Amino acid sequence: MMQSMRGYSAPRGRGGIAWPPSLPYAPQPPRRIERNMARKKSATARRREGMADNTPTRALVMPLALSPGQHAMYSRLADLYNRVWGSAASWYDANHTVNAVAAHKALYAGLRDRFPQLPSQFVCNALRDAAGAVRSWNSNHPKRRWSLRASRRKPTVRFDLRTMGLRGNLLTLSSMHGQKRQRFLLPEIPEWFDERYPERRLQTVTLVLDPNGLMARLTLTFRIPKAEPVEGRVLGVDLGMHVLYRDSEGGEYRYPRVQRVRRRYAYGRRTLQEKGTRSAHRRLKAIGKREERFIRDVDHRAAKRLADTPGIGVIAFEDLARIRRLARKGTRTGRRRRNMLNQWPFSQLQEFTAYKAAAKGIRVIMVDPAYTSQRCNRCGYVDKGNRDRARFDCLRCGHSDDADHNAALNIRDRAIQSLG
Repeated sequence: MMQSMRGYSAPRGRGGIAWPPSLPYAPQPPRRIERNMARKKSATARRREGMADNTPTRALVMPLALSPGQHAMYSRLADLYNRVWGSAASWYDANHTVNAVAAHKALYAGLRDRFPQLPSQFVCNALRDAAGAVRSWNSNHPKRRWSLRASRRKPTVRFDLRTMGLRGNLLTLSSMHGQKRQRFLLPEIPEWFDERYPERRLQTVTLVLDPNGLMARLTLTFRIPKAEPVEGRVLGVDLGMHVLYRDSEGGEYRYPRVQRVRRRYAYGRRTLQEKGTRSAHRRLKAIGKREERFIRDVDHRAAKRLADTPGIGVIAFEDLARIRRLARKGTRTGRRRRNMLNQWPFSQLQEFTAYKAAAKGIRVIMVDPAYTSQRCNRCGYVDKGNRDRARFDCLRCGHSDDADHNAALNIRDRAIQSLG
């Protein structure tokens, strides 16, 4: 071997550096390596800045009519997409990670070989989708293993800027390998959406097919420029069981109709559960979805009212995660807090308020909930005897107030203290 290499003259790469014949590439000179590393580092920093920027998004949902050929083609595309999604989700769960970059390195080549008809960008989109699904599952079910399966997932395909385009009302979507892109004429964008978000930019399009017909649901997600932070008052918000919220300035959102509707849904569920038939189970599922839509609508309305409060710059809530930790204790207070959290998705209300407020430049922060309902806002005395249901009467100074309003004032003061 040494004799055969004796007469070998190593070729010169760029920069005059020689490399052995076994390497298929020339090593880069030190300056170029440093420059490329700096470029890569700056790109990573830009991505992190973009993630930290948390640019708000808005979504529009609209129906989409498909021809029989289009429905068959996108059904096939959705089937392949969901199979990739399921493989990626299983990998994330088995490896205890939601790192989409690691999944891409481990799975991309194999998935491309298994599903050659699926364009490469859809494989990348499915990997990212699965990472988000597993991340959401782990956040909502910290003590349960991943149990969602691709076979139970609706026929869904997500398109990004590489696989779709929108000019005016003309939407273009990519399709299977060897087939042309499909064009769809969308309905007019609502005027209120145009007026409120004139500088929006389309980010993703999600297509959910109806397996029993030729219709599909189209979700357009737009990136909205982040509003400049505004200066204003701090608004404390206390969440409750009988009043959805009461703020530190006396505002409230009562929902007696909501309680009546939820009691009606609960009665319907009990009746159907007693039957136990297949049709009853289908009806139960439909009732659950209807109730969920109703609750989302109420939360949207309440969040909008909070974000529209004039003159505020910060909205402060109690940290629900800390409330749940306190509720784990086997005490009467813990049981009451646990019942309150189970009665209504307050975290959803906080999320809706956060993104609606962000569009106006209003910050949303969380504060420690400890003793906010027992502390007198006037003198600072803390005692569980200060509160009697809806009334607050301080045992030291005699201050009287609505209990929820007193708690909202304490939340506001705690937020002001944390902001410095």
